Amino acid sequence: MTFSIIGRCAQTGAFGAAITTSDLAVGSRCVRLAHGKGAVLSQHRTDSRLGDLGIALLKDGKDANDVVAKVCASTEHIDWRQVGVLDATGRAAVYHGRRMYSIYSHTAGQDCLALGNILDNDNVTAAMAAAFEQAAGSPLAARLMAALEAGRDAGGEVAGRLQSAALRVSGEHGIDAYDLRVDISDGDAVADLRRLYAAYQEREARLRTVALTPDQVPVSRALFTASVQRIADLGLEARFPVARNADNWTMQ
Repeated sequence: MTFSIIGRCAQTGAFGAAITTSDLAVGSRCVRLAHGKGAVLSQHRTDSRLGDLGIALLKDGKDANDVVAKVCASTEHIDWRQVGVLDATGRAAVYHGRRMYSIYSHTAGQDCLALGNILDNDNVTAAMAAAFEQAAGSPLAARLMAALEAGRDAGGEVAGRLQSAALRVSGEHGIDAYDLRVDISDGDAVADLRRLYAAYQEREARLRTVALTPDQVPVSRALFTASVQRIADLGLEARFPVARNADNWTMQ
């Protein structure tokens, strides 16, 4: 029902994930990341608390095997779950619950781990890891996106339409470089995510600058002018003295 991949950029310390499923809102439930520390996937009858615990353990410096062992020991329902962990050094560990009733698999590659359940075939995760490795040298987000598409094209889920998908990449200063989610799609959630990713790529650097150094980003002259006009239309100049203080902003 879900296929996913977590990956690491050894140069930047970034961790990321790409995931899709025929259920809704997969990005909020199944993925946890910590920049420089690791990534956790918790899927199949998902309990998001397992991901929360896993990422806390990675932040404490635990390795992938330790994290999986402790996550599995934390719940009586672990036989229903599928868990994947990639730690700070790129080591991977997985758990497949005994009550999973479908084709499931995982493939650990160089700085990545692909994981899936209720799959069309047992080659899906291998195709994902191969696509990730073949895109070495590309940005982490691009590698993850290519891997997700490879999983879909290799068969993906055994049945059902892909309704949600997500792409996440951690960043410095506690701000993710990418946190893109298609929570419900009328078509192919992976294709929708690709379009969102392509559009966001053009904005990612600016949005990071807005967050970290907002004074460096000029105000849109068109938005400023529209705001001043609306304030005047409503007679709110005393409350919002924007026009007479226009020199406070750099515009373009």
